[in-house]
Amino acid sequence: MEQLWLHAVANSHPSLPRQFWLNRLGEFRRDCRRSNQCLVFTGRHSAVAEAFITIVDNNRVAHLCVSPLFTGCGIGTRLLTSVGRGRSQLQAQVFRENLRTRYFLQKHGFVEIRRGYNAEYGQHQILMSGKGSSP
Repeated sequence: MEQLWLHAVANSHPSLPRQFWLNRLGEFRRDCRRSNQCLVFTGRHSAVAEAFITIVDNNRVAHLCVSPLFTGCGIGTRLLTSVGRGRSQLQAQVFRENLRTRYFLQKHGFVEIRRGYNAEYGQHQILMSGKGSSP
């Protein structure tokens, strides 16, 4: 999962160097340990994570990563739908430059709630919210 996460964040945030994300690997691990839910998709003949989603604080999407081999196949949609079951609302924070994730979330009913500037990352951050679904 770490390698998939690193690949996803490095490619989704071209203004930040790979080393920046390597330095935040501990934060990723903490999020995974404290997650309320983590769903992992593996390929048919592989034990390697090809996509995953983690939920922290009971309704915040901390990470949603899909391997380039599976992008556009509906895996991200299935993961997001699965974690939304039984939750009235989901939230996600994305950086302004991460257009692919922003559009994906909008396609699934998420709307922008608030924008702010994250000085540590040197990026504008967008808080988005979407409805969960019935159990």
